[in-house]
Amino acid sequence: MKKILAASAIAMAMAATGANAAMTAQLKVSGKLTVAACNPAVSGGGTVDYGRISLGNLSATSLNALGEKDASLTITCPEPTKAAWAITDDRANSNAALNISEADAAKNAVSDTTMTYGVGETTGGVKIGSFTIYADIANVTADGTKVDAISGTTSNPTWVKSTTGIIKNGEMEMMTVASSGTTAPLAYTTAVFPLKTVLAVQDTTTLNITDDTKLDGQATITIKYL
Repeated sequence: MKKILAASAIAMAMAATGANAAMTAQLKVSGKLTVAACNPAVSGGGTVDYGRISLGNLSATSLNALGEKDASLTITCPEPTKAAWAITDDRANSNAALNISEADAAKNAVSDTTMTYGVGETTGGVKIGSFTIYADIANVTADGTKVDAISGTTSNPTWVKSTTGIIKNGEMEMMTVASSGTTAPLAYTTAVFPLKTVLAVQDTTTLNITDDTKLDGQATITIKYL
C-alpha cells in the first residue's frame, strides 16, 4: 500500500509541475565567420596555346577552323561547399561573331556572342576571330567521383543538366555539379571541370595581316556561392 501511495504522490507532483511549467522554447543562432574561400585554377597556368599559325596555311576566302584544345578548371574549397562558376569575356569587343563548327559538347555550331569569346584585333582594327569554351560534361568529377554538370542563371537559377557544356558569358549563367541523375547542387571540396576551347579566325583577305599578330583571348572565371 505504501508503494502505491508513493507512486500516486509522485504522479501528482509531476502533473502539478507540468501544469505550472512556462510555455517557452529556445532558438539559438550558431555558425562560423570564415575568411576561407574556394579557389579556381586553370591548368597550364591559365593559358591555352595554339602556337604559331602560318598565314600561308589559312584560307583567303573562308573561315578558318583551328581546332580544339584541352584545359581543366579545378575548384578547391577548404570544406564541403556548394559553389558554382561563371565566366566573363574580357575581350568581348573583339569578338568576330564567327559561326564555329562543333563548338560544344553536343558538337553543335555556335555563333551567339553570349557563348563565344574574342581573341583580339589586328593592327588595322579587324576582329581576328572567336572561340568557345565548354565543359567535357562526361568527365566532370567532385571529390574523385563522376557527377553531372548542371547549369542555371546566376540571378535565380532553375538547375538543369547541361547537354552542351556551355554557359553564357557575362556572368549570365553558372555551372556546378550534382550527383548523377539529380539537379540539386552538391557540396564538394574539389571539383574538376575538364574544358575544351574551339577556335576559328577570319579569312586572310579580311584579316589583311602584314606583320606577326598575337591572339589575345582572355576570360575571367568567378566563383558563385550557392
